[in-house]
Amino acid sequence: GPRLGPPPPPACGPPPRNLSIADIAMGLPPFRPEGAVPNSSFAVKDNGVMWKLKNGGYAFQYPDLAARVDRGRTQISWARRSQAPVSVEMDGDGISYHFGSTVVHRSTTGELIYHQPSGTMHQMHNEVVYHWCSPNVVIYQTPNGMVYYDDAGMTYRGANDLAHYAANGEVLYQGLGGITRQFPDGSADIWTEAGVLYRHADGVMTYTPVGEKKPVALANSPLLQEKFPGPPLTGEQVLAMVERALAAASRPPAPAPAPTFPAAQVPMAPLGAPVAPGAPGALGAPVGMQPAAPVPA
Repeated sequence: GPRLGPPPPPACGPPPRNLSIADIAMGLPPFRPEGAVPNSSFAVKDNGVMWKLKNGGYAFQYPDLAARVDRGRTQISWARRSQAPVSVEMDGDGISYHFGSTVVHRSTTGELIYHQPSGTMHQMHNEVVYHWCSPNVVIYQTPNGMVYYDDAGMTYRGANDLAHYAANGEVLYQGLGGITRQFPDGSADIWTEAGVLYRHADGVMTYTPVGEKKPVALANSPLLQEKFPGPPLTGEQVLAMVERALAAASRPPAPAPAPTFPAAQVPMAPLGAPVAPGAPGALGAPVGMQPAAPVPA
């Protein structure tokens, strides 16, 4: 059927060329470097030759090394017979290494790219993108989850959920609360802990509780329009409400009231009346102490 889901992932770009000694040898003596001014060479130390370039830069040649500096870019290539050829290129944005059919680029912003004929790896801080060329698969890895992208569709996998968007338009979601599957014709199946809800393509909805075999038809009535609680507010009213809320939030809390204690329910003798020792309201000895005996006259 027609492809109603996501399009196929983008195809891989052209692979890096396989760097060989022959590629670097064309920039070594006795050949003239590309873009060099004719008859502008002169000898330098360590058996080197220096050329002036037409764009204002310079090229250097040694028995197994070629280098050029022009317009803020520096390129150095080694063609040693005992080791694999290596080329390094630097500019204001970063540095790249080319060895064999692999190119590694590191930018000043921390971006890292590995480029090979089989695919690429692109890392930016805590996110990584892998792209395989055959089969054509793209994987996005982030701290929140991973995304698999191929010709069959796109799948997201998180810590507790999974979502798949198929090429035919079907959408499948699986989480802690259940599973939902939606079809291009508008129908959907929703599995929950309480049962399964079916929404058919004609709009009919049925529900099958857990433990039951026969579905129950559900009413498909539209929701009533909620009444607006009042007339629309003006801009000045909204600002006044915000100012009142900010004032209430910034107002310091009132101090707590002093604690109160119930008064002792002890009957007191009237002022000036004789009080018997030990009676309520009399001043007696402290608790735990005996009153002293009267001193004889």
